[in-house]
Amino acid sequence: MSHDPNNPVELSGEERALVVERKAACPFIGSAVAEGRLRVRNSAGDPLASVEDVRRLGNTGGGSSLGEVLMLFANGNHSRMRGKSGKLDEDVPDGLFSLDFPGSQGSHPGHSGILEGDPTVLGSGRLSKADFERLTGRAKDGWIKRSDVGRFIAENLFRDDKSKVLDKNTALLLASDFGELVKTGFLAFFGRLFGRKDSAPSHRDVQQKFAKFTGEDNLVGSAGEFGLLFAFLANRPGAKQIQEREGEPAVSVQDLEEMFVDKHLPDGWETWKKTRHDWIESTNALIKSARQEYRALTHS
Repeated sequence: MSHDPNNPVELSGEERALVVERKAACPFIGSAVAEGRLRVRNSAGDPLASVEDVRRLGNTGGGSSLGEVLMLFANGNHSRMRGKSGKLDEDVPDGLFSLDFPGSQGSHPGHSGILEGDPTVLGSGRLSKADFERLTGRAKDGWIKRSDVGRFIAENLFRDDKSKVLDKNTALLLASDFGELVKTGFLAFFGRLFGRKDSAPSHRDVQQKFAKFTGEDNLVGSAGEFGLLFAFLANRPGAKQIQEREGEPAVSVQDLEEMFVDKHLPDGWETWKKTRHDWIESTNALIKSARQEYRALTHS
């Protein structure tokens, strides 16, 4: 009988830790694998997961729609698995995505450094407490406001001379094959992307074009990743907005420690809604604050 990559695999404790620590370098996906909420398929050495499973996880909670965004990242950034060359150069079977995050299309220069080392090397995931503390050191009274995460993104990009940050006009021109992005801006484009049947997130070609676009600007890619975190936590009970001028969303250090360090999804995560609108809003805001800070750093 031939091997079926769709089959879930039973992992030993050591194998699961390997996948979580070295491969699934994402606070949400890594935690979901660690807790057995996202089944690993194919093999421990070449782990895959179901796109439908990750969509279902993202849509858990009344009124949730974040699963469609997770599908976008899964199909766009993680559609290749290891081939005979030992590189991620083989298409994954339909309906699956690779859990080899470091070394994938979604792994890029200027990353935070918290969960992976060299973004070009397979299996280079690990926890860097020093980089985690660079993020959490921005907290006030245990909360980190969204604009400070944008500044953290800018710092990461500034520290890495391999990172690519485009000026706003160039970024929009590179997205010209999306049409509506150039005419109406980032927010309206994503609203249409998720609202129109002819560009639904189930179409992998659209998703890969999105991934290619974000890959051209590491600032946009990083903002999209941290936007997922804000969208996941936006409606949790006790979520806080820091009031300075206008209320600004913030994430708690406790939630970050649970997901990044302990590989545990916050208690009750299944009960609150998580929406694609919150992802669009937070990604936009993170792009704005990161671009402002990056411009200040490069001109200081």
